[in-house]
Amino acid sequence: MDMGFVHKIVDRLLERALEEFDNNPLALQFIRRLSIEGSDLFFDAAMRHLKGSRESNGHRMLAILLLKRDRLQDEIVNPRAGSREDAIELVRRFLAVDPSFDVKLARRLPGRSYSSAESLTGLSAARALDVLDHTSRGRRLLPIVGHLPQSSDPKLSSKATLFVGRRVQSPAWVVQQLKRPEQRVRASAVESLWGLNGPEVLRILEGCAGDRNNRVVGNALVGLHLAGSPDAAGEILGMSRQAADSRRLTAAWALGQLKGEPFAHRLTELMRDENPAVRGMALRSSLSARRLELLRPAVGQLRPEATPLEAMAVEPESTRLALPAPQAGISLRLDGRAYHLGPP
Repeated sequence: MDMGFVHKIVDRLLERALEEFDNNPLALQFIRRLSIEGSDLFFDAAMRHLKGSRESNGHRMLAILLLKRDRLQDEIVNPRAGSREDAIELVRRFLAVDPSFDVKLARRLPGRSYSSAESLTGLSAARALDVLDHTSRGRRLLPIVGHLPQSSDPKLSSKATLFVGRRVQSPAWVVQQLKRPEQRVRASAVESLWGLNGPEVLRILEGCAGDRNNRVVGNALVGLHLAGSPDAAGEILGMSRQAADSRRLTAAWALGQLKGEPFAHRLTELMRDENPAVRGMALRSSLSARRLELLRPAVGQLRPEATPLEAMAVEPESTRLALPAPQAGISLRLDGRAYHLGPP
């Protein structure tokens, strides 16, 4: 049987099971059976459904079952498996059913020896740190990731500097990072000050606004704007009109961090810039700004009358899950005996 067709069948069956989860006992039975007897099909289909925006008891059940899969963490942090926003959404869902999920993921980062799992490396490690930065609250991961700003991997070191800096919120710590040679690390140190105020913070940001590196300058100006500086936004707009491509590129990124019609209008203009890199950055910034406005709060909130699904996550009795051969005009049934993909 064509596997693309099988994936469509499973997606439709699982979608129907989610729709009827609260009212049809067969829905939970089908999901359990599929998770065991169609293991890979279930994993792929469940991950697709959890990347969506819908929330229900059925989606929570999918998350509970996927937490048992060894490949789950690798799939979440694999940049080829989905977007950054998808990864953030998935981690939030899994944190809603397992509050220690962020700790388990952080322990797979390089530099710590845990025999239970192999360390993440390269782009996967950087994606993991980035996602954890947006989903793990407070300082609880600092003992696990506190060494990573000193990593020899520049990308990982940069992500770790932002992660640690946002949590320690120490201007003195940022000053120490600004002495380091890696420009991405210095830029991340400045970004970690976003949202903070006070004379010491403003002094650092104002000093970095004249830095030799464009990334550092862009982050400093955004930080000053967030701190209430009346001139920072104008400087970013002015940078977007400078002759140097690198300055306009930085400005196109910085404008995506600001809210307001003048910034959106200038981004639209930069999409017609003569430099393709500037055009691409302006487009990405515009799309990112729109996604941030639509970003939902942490997922996993159940209705007051919701059933504690953890009690349902027990091993089912072994039954044979058989997908029938394709036929037209057959009604979809959750017991797996028949399905329908054609017209009613």
